Amino acid sequence: MRLKVKKTATLYMIGLVISLVCIGCGRKQQYGKYTEEQMQQIGLPIKMGELPAPTGSSMVLGVQSETISSDEILAITERILKPAAAQIDEAVFLEQARPIVREAIRGKVTDILLYQEARKTAPESIDDMLDKAVDTEITNFIASYGNDYALAESKIREMGMDWQSFREYQKKMIMTQSYISNKFKSEKRFSQQQLRDFYEQHKYEIPEVCHDSSVSFSLIDIQPERLAADQVAEDETPQAAAERIAGELMTELNDEADFAELAKQYHGGLASIGGKVTPIKIEDNSLTEPYNSLKEHAVQMEPEQIAGPILIDGHVFVLKLDTLHTGGCKPFEEVQPLIEQLIRDMERQQQYFQLVEKLIKKTDLAQMDRFTDFCVQQAYRQWSQS
Repeated sequence: MRLKVKKTATLYMIGLVISLVCIGCGRKQQYGKYTEEQMQQIGLPIKMGELPAPTGSSMVLGVQSETISSDEILAITERILKPAAAQIDEAVFLEQARPIVREAIRGKVTDILLYQEARKTAPESIDDMLDKAVDTEITNFIASYGNDYALAESKIREMGMDWQSFREYQKKMIMTQSYISNKFKSEKRFSQQQLRDFYEQHKYEIPEVCHDSSVSFSLIDIQPERLAADQVAEDETPQAAAERIAGELMTELNDEADFAELAKQYHGGLASIGGKVTPIKIEDNSLTEPYNSLKEHAVQMEPEQIAGPILIDGHVFVLKLDTLHTGGCKPFEEVQPLIEQLIRDMERQQQYFQLVEKLIKKTDLAQMDRFTDFCVQQAYRQWSQS
């Protein structure tokens, strides 16, 4: 078994992007073991009737007793696809947009069918239970906007809903979450040896366990040719003046002057942000000059230490080490809970994959393909001239 940390993140991200675009906000609700994004990855048997014929510029896909319109799909994908439609060739757009549109359609179909499956297994008293749970969720939602009802209502409108449709959305999410949690319960226990073996096999693939060495620093870049006339004495060259200024700055900094403010007074592309260089991998030798040479200076220093003047390619630098992190791996004992959770997540993902494969075989792919093609073409027609 090979750990697919990045692939797992990508899988969830597809659902996350579509879900956030659909509901229009960043609140990630969690009702149990699973998030909304995870639930939207699961397909269910699709029993579609014949596709109704397109009406005007729109088309609908029948999913049991409900329908999905092409306008709904375009509303979900507009933020992602509209800019591209106006910039690229039609053939390229159709090829690149199709998987995104298909994922949006699949998410909508999954939402409908998963909810219907959940209703089949729900107790008779479920509606009363849901009403109470939704009341609580709506109270929490309003509280998340400082109990400002008008602001919360405006956010609901941004999601394309009113309070009634928002209540229905919450009901479906709560019921679906409960269904998924019950369907994929995992009480399996892992031995210490299993956890340790997994740790040894995959630790370098898990950023929370092992990380590379990194360094970050700040610099003051003094460029002799850019010094003002009054900064260069009559008896010195611009280069000598730059080195003298660097020495004077070292004195000021040792007297606790603000490094970032001094950096803003001089040159280089980083001056406006106080000369800060974001963390870089120590092992990365592909950096352009002067940064590669400055990195080599920085790793020889102690945090908060200041060094200068440093001469590189005609520039005169003053350098401060901000952070220096030595790469390595956390011991197994420290990350054991994380390792166990990763294994459980991977097993849960495997259950997802198995269910999806089983259900996809029952899906009328031809119907969904027709609807997908129509939506992609409609998107290009609608947005290519915008």
